[in-house]
Amino acid sequence: MKDNILIIGGFGDIGSSISKKFSETYQVTSTSRDELDLSSKKSISNFLKVNKKKFKHIIFCAAENYPNYFKEMKYEEIYNSIQVNLLSITEILHFYYTNNMISNHGTITIISSIYSYLGKIKRFPYSVSKHALNGLVKNLAIEMSHENIRVNSVTPGFIDTKLTRRNLSDEEILEIKKTIPCGDLGAVDDIANVVTFISSDYAKYINGQDIIVDGGFLCGGFLGLE
Repeated sequence: MKDNILIIGGFGDIGSSISKKFSETYQVTSTSRDELDLSSKKSISNFLKVNKKKFKHIIFCAAENYPNYFKEMKYEEIYNSIQVNLLSITEILHFYYTNNMISNHGTITIISSIYSYLGKIKRFPYSVSKHALNGLVKNLAIEMSHENIRVNSVTPGFIDTKLTRRNLSDEEILEIKKTIPCGDLGAVDDIANVVTFISSDYAKYINGQDIIVDGGFLCGGFLGLE
């Protein structure tokens, strides 16, 4: 019998690629916004009631990122973004962990963002929530290691997704490419390949870490190439 794997946000571009990678060897439960509305406590509660399975791996790919200036945002919009990006996965992990529904030698992988390291105008709730996820990974890696559960995150750089192209113009993307040492946007499979590795026994000694997949952007390429 195949082990169960939960991919939250599994119908986005990155999530779909991850789901495809795991589908041959695992029984995949992959959620869409319609199935699991992370902004709704009721939706989360209903999902947890229906999906009382023991999962070998839990992967969190969901995120909300609607750029706007802090002073122009309503507080409810800020709270909703933090709810989707941080509090929802905290509630879900707490449920499965306290009910012993994460397998021994299982893993949790969070898809983070370069904005967990950087700030940017018009990215307040997104950046804040991603910074907080770094703390979630470190703390849960320590606690959950007692049950042989590893917790890590994967930080994509600029990946060619519908979300990237929604938030950035073609001109902005061309300028960004100039600041990436590898010279181009990443592909969704670049992220899925790392998630597959970090969930495998090949990575059994990697715990509490963030794996950056950004083509060298955070190494200093964002300052411009000579």
